[in-house]
Amino acid sequence: MNNDEFKKRFLSFHSLIYRISYNILQNRDDADDVSQEVYIKLWEQINNLENVRNDEAFVVTMTKNLSIDLLRNNHRKATTVIENKDVICEHREEERIDARDELSNLMKCMNTLPQTQQEVIRLRHFADMSITEIAETTKQTETNIRQLLSRARRTMKEKLNRNGNEYN
Repeated sequence: MNNDEFKKRFLSFHSLIYRISYNILQNRDDADDVSQEVYIKLWEQINNLENVRNDEAFVVTMTKNLSIDLLRNNHRKATTVIENKDVICEHREEERIDARDELSNLMKCMNTLPQTQQEVIRLRHFADMSITEIAETTKQTETNIRQLLSRARRTMKEKLNRNGNEYN
């Protein structure tokens, strides 16, 4: 079969191919893709097309099969995306729980510090105040504030490293 014979036999089915694929897929882009794929497959089988008795039935069957295959592949991809999203959400939820537990441990450990160290830690890390602002608020020297912060951080670090999850 030559190029002209191919055009005469199969090009007239273009609108039929598009309508069938669109009815199955409900998407213009996918229907266009299937239409192109049908013609590619037909062209690849050009030497075997002489054995086809009913061109229209052959094209319709090929169009249905390719459309259904595309629909299945899209469903598999969507299912995989949903499953991956679920895994990511579970992972993020675990991270949130871990962060909440760490913060709880940190707060319990901080509550074991002397009152002045607790106050300085809260002002520095939770109120985001500078050393100068803390010194003015607590009416202490900046050097004293730095020492209190250093001692508080060192004590908390030692307690958390030594006791691990004791504060749960």
